[in-house]
Amino acid sequence: CEVSMKNLIVVPLRHHALYSYLQSRKIDADIGRMFCKEIHYELRDRHYFALAFGNVSGGYEMRNAYYKGCIKNKDISLIGHQCGEIQERVCVFEGFMDYLSYLALKEGQAVPDCVVLNSVANLPKAVDILKSYGQVCCFLDNDETGRKAVEEIGRLCEKVTDKAVHYLPHKDLNEFLQERVRSGWMSVRQKAKTREG
Repeated sequence: CEVSMKNLIVVPLRHHALYSYLQSRKIDADIGRMFCKEIHYELRDRHYFALAFGNVSGGYEMRNAYYKGCIKNKDISLIGHQCGEIQERVCVFEGFMDYLSYLALKEGQAVPDCVVLNSVANLPKAVDILKSYGQVCCFLDNDETGRKAVEEIGRLCEKVTDKAVHYLPHKDLNEFLQERVRSGWMSVRQKAKTREG
């Protein structure tokens, strides 16, 4: 995490360049507004801004088209979607872009609680939370690191499903989402939904 950043300001997401960045990743502006903030900071006497995704320690994962990092403490993010209801299932993501991609793919359907690791290195911090659920669904990267993390979760938790096979040959869920939107699959689904609703 960056320690030399100064004059940090966190505000609601509103900058057109950040919306444009989300759009380039095929993530809807409404999803971005709901789960991200906008962070402004100075580094080496220059002003920058980025998307900010909060974690359980009060830190933020930061992202824009040119930069990926974090401010304050590096930690996991936990998002409870069922508002107090006891959940049987939890979804695990490596980074917040994959989590936002999952929400985009679900197109407004109900989703279970979610844990974003914000780095596979944070897995030990998530273990106790994951163990408290009956089923863990892993949406990690299709690479060696992602596979090893799924194996580790499998050793520690009862019922673990590796969902990464569903988005092969793509590296991660965001690449899969981008391909779905480019191929027109998402818009077909959305049109069908509009006709139904």
